[in-house]
Amino acid sequence: MKLTFALGMSGLVLSLAQVCMGADTLTQVTTAQLDRAIPTRAGSNGCASVADQSECAINDNAAKAITNAMAKYNVKQRGEIVALISLMAYESASWQYNTNHFPGRPGQGTRAMLMYNFIHTYAQALYPDKVAGSSANSESTDVLNGVRGLVLNNNDSFGAAFWYLTTVAKEYHGNANKLRSGNIDDFKAYVEGGVHTTWDDQRAQIWKSVDAALY
Repeated sequence: MKLTFALGMSGLVLSLAQVCMGADTLTQVTTAQLDRAIPTRAGSNGCASVADQSECAINDNAAKAITNAMAKYNVKQRGEIVALISLMAYESASWQYNTNHFPGRPGQGTRAMLMYNFIHTYAQALYPDKVAGSSANSESTDVLNGVRGLVLNNNDSFGAAFWYLTTVAKEYHGNANKLRSGNIDDFKAYVEGGVHTTWDDQRAQIWKSVDAALY
């Protein structure tokens, strides 16, 4: 009896230790987690309130694409994943937009709203046989939007933020001192120093919601 109890407790301690060891890493993001983080896109009717639903994605589709991107770009650290989801949720108005609408800049898009120079590089990496030449913004609107169109499918669009982190802002990826789990200051530093855009209270609120949901 005592031996059985001791073995049982030993197994429990081991299980708890394994959970603690893996607390800062994730292998997937679930629909349920995104439903808690971004409730406006929960359920099959998550885009029903959007006037133009052509670019809108529900959380179920987002979760699958994000999980695929995590595996493709080997992003496992919880802090990085929370940061990227928060960034995309802000830039795309909670998955409502896939292209830039304000002011409507040609060539800018994906859920991360990458500028065209990054869109071109990203598309060229994924589809080298379809993208040639430079990333000059002087190209015609049709050309800019055509290149962007290559990466607007769910996997590539949600994957863009992961590509950016691991190729353009790679000093933030796998760095023990950056994008640490539960650290909003690290996220602010990434927004301002890695993505080179502005910080505001809405970004902070979205990050807090995502951070609370991804456990």
